[in-house]
Amino acid sequence: MEQLTEFLYKLLDTSDFPPRWVCGKWSEFHGWLYISSDLLIWLAYFLIPVILIWFIQKQPNIPFLPVFWLFGLFIIFCGATHFIDALIFWWPAYRLGALLKLTTAIISMFTVFALIRDLPKALNFNSTDNYKYKEQLAESNLHWKKELEERENKIEALMTEISEFKNKS
Repeated sequence: MEQLTEFLYKLLDTSDFPPRWVCGKWSEFHGWLYISSDLLIWLAYFLIPVILIWFIQKQPNIPFLPVFWLFGLFIIFCGATHFIDALIFWWPAYRLGALLKLTTAIISMFTVFALIRDLPKALNFNSTDNYKYKEQLAESNLHWKKELEERENKIEALMTEISEFKNKS
């Protein structure tokens, strides 16, 4: 218990650890390759949940919604571990990194359990259960088809005007 208390007390204290740049023999290329890769992974792991949230906002009646939220959390925390790994090159917050990894592991296991619980339901998800979603999709497709036709008509009218203008000149 004493080690846990000390760990939490020193969570943001970096005096016990050197920055990653001075651990081993990092070449500038290797270090920046590591850092930029971690930052790009973090960015993707940040944007994927944003896209999922946008999707959920557009389809509020989506089945198995808790699984989507768990995937979002799982992905965000995976990204956070990559972000902290990039920062550790300058700010050796290894304890914070370890806590993020533990939190990621816990969220990952909740996601696994949710998948185990919901996957059989998803496999039995009948297309008749999904009728309202198909209906909404059909309405959306019809809307966009009409929108596309209107835009094509406007473009055609503009092309005719341009052609007539050129003929007058």
